[in-house]
Amino acid sequence: MRSLAIAIGLLLLAAPVAAHELVIYTVIVNDEGPQPADVPEDALKVGDSVWFWMKDSTENMSLVVELSKDGASARSPTLIYECALDENGTLIDENCKNRFEFTFNGNASIGLWNVSYMKSINGSVTETLYGSVTINEDVHLDGNHTHDEDAQSVTQNQDSGAESTT
Repeated sequence: MRSLAIAIGLLLLAAPVAAHELVIYTVIVNDEGPQPADVPEDALKVGDSVWFWMKDSTENMSLVVELSKDGASARSPTLIYECALDENGTLIDENCKNRFEFTFNGNASIGLWNVSYMKSINGSVTETLYGSVTINEDVHLDGNHTHDEDAQSVTQNQDSGAESTT
């Protein structure tokens, strides 16, 4: 019995499994626009995230990021350059955001996503810039792992509270 358990343990250790570590890719949006506007095509796979940071310090500037693919879309809340903190480093206004996180969950996220970066001053759109994000399939060598084909129809973005349809 002991040798059977050892044999199974060795077999499990020898099985080829190649899962990727989840990646968070950062896009900084400053006075020159998104850096980079286009995320490199081989950078992200299913399950990875992109953080869009508002770093344009132009007076009264705000940013809204919108991602779209095949009729599905997600929109950030209004992002600003800096959120006020109290003496303990806690947000004074819980609704203040300077970062939008979007996670590409499920096989429905595979493919090219278009990104719009809408900059506003005092609430009026002054500039819209465009970019893209390509999500690649997360291929595993063991054949036992699959992504949920019926990914949740509404993804709750952790930091923003924004909802998106996937």
